[in-house]
Amino acid sequence: AALGGGGTFYDARFRRVAATDARDPLVMNLAAAGVGLDPVAKLQMVQRAINQRIRWMHDLDNMGVADFWANAGETLRRGTGDSEDIAIVKMQVLKAAGFSPKDLYISIGRHNVRGAHVLLLARTASGFFVLDDTVQNLMTPAQHGRFTPIMTLGQGSSWVHGRRIGGSTRIASTGSGATRAKAK
Repeated sequence: AALGGGGTFYDARFRRVAATDARDPLVMNLAAAGVGLDPVAKLQMVQRAINQRIRWMHDLDNMGVADFWANAGETLRRGTGDSEDIAIVKMQVLKAAGFSPKDLYISIGRHNVRGAHVLLLARTASGFFVLDDTVQNLMTPAQHGRFTPIMTLGQGSSWVHGRRIGGSTRIASTGSGATRAKAK
């Protein structure tokens, strides 16, 4: 179940990185290969190209800080980044290739092997797809199965994820008041 997250700690970070790189030459160069492709082929191209180009490295080793959301150009120039940096590059390259920003979401959660993890979700007419730096192929959320979302950020919105319990109505605090969710 997903509830509106209200204002979250990550919203400002998401807005900052989502608003950058519109004209970055490295982003534009990667995006050029996907401009004429259908949406799913565009996602596949970006998934493979970015996973091959960016090597995973923890922020503490890479940037000297515990947690930093780098913009796409910074990550592409370094050639290294952690999971949110890689997801941000994929998001920005897809946007530059013509993918609608309203159909791209950064999801923060837990990977069943890595622990804390961030990936990109993309919505198409065929449904949602997962772009994850831990796998080479594009997958649907049902095929992925290794990731449990905790919070998802999109253009102007955020959601907190949980599990439905029983059949009663629950009240969940979202940071900006309470939201009533009907559990099934």
